[in-house]
Amino acid sequence: MSANDLCRLLEELCLTAWPALKTIHDDGWLLRFSQGHSGRSNSVTCLSAGVLPVAEKVDRAEAAYIREGLPPRFRITPLAPAGLVAELDRRGYLRQEENLVQSAAIPSGLAPTADGLDWRLETAPAVDLLASYAAALPLPAREADPMRRLLDAIAVPTLYLSAWDGDRYAGSALGVADRGWLGVYKVLVAPEQRGRGLSRRLMTRLLAAGEAAGAARAYLQVGGANQPALATYARLGFQTVYRYQYRQLI
Repeated sequence: MSANDLCRLLEELCLTAWPALKTIHDDGWLLRFSQGHSGRSNSVTCLSAGVLPVAEKVDRAEAAYIREGLPPRFRITPLAPAGLVAELDRRGYLRQEENLVQSAAIPSGLAPTADGLDWRLETAPAVDLLASYAAALPLPAREADPMRRLLDAIAVPTLYLSAWDGDRYAGSALGVADRGWLGVYKVLVAPEQRGRGLSRRLMTRLLAAGEAAGAARAYLQVGGANQPALATYARLGFQTVYRYQYRQLI
């Protein structure tokens, strides 16, 4: 598979795994709106260049995001059409943090070690898990309902892994299984649990659950400046496939 084909496949998997509450399809571009919860679900993703002028489509995108009460935002991936970055520069869009899309083969026979925590694996998010995740992040109150609705909208199998220290939330991660791939999302360790290797144990258990669900490979998205996460993922064999950056009009 070529690099461009793999990029397109992973973009499609990401769009399915993390949906939007509203979507406009415009000549190869997806305009996604979710009341502000997460960049991926509140930005333009380009799957193909299309045939219409870039400036014309940017005009329509800006108008649509303004109607939704959201700042116009684009995800610039290797699939973005020629001329889009220059057009956004001309309009004064700001460059935001670079993100990496990484993938790895899931090793067979992963054997998570016992650590004294209570581990739960569920196919739907429990109420206490969502509340604990939101408190540990912390999640702005206005995004709690959009996040719940986004999770409900995922149309492929999901794996909600969480760790609990007694009745206290320790950490969690979401796995989304689709076409032999496991997408890794929402990895979070509670502040008081950090520095103890829990993120790696979360990942190991989630990958093992993904393999049991039929996945042979995994992918994830991580901020380019998140050195602790990058180190954890590298130890598990993840390598960067491509990079993307948000561009936002302020």
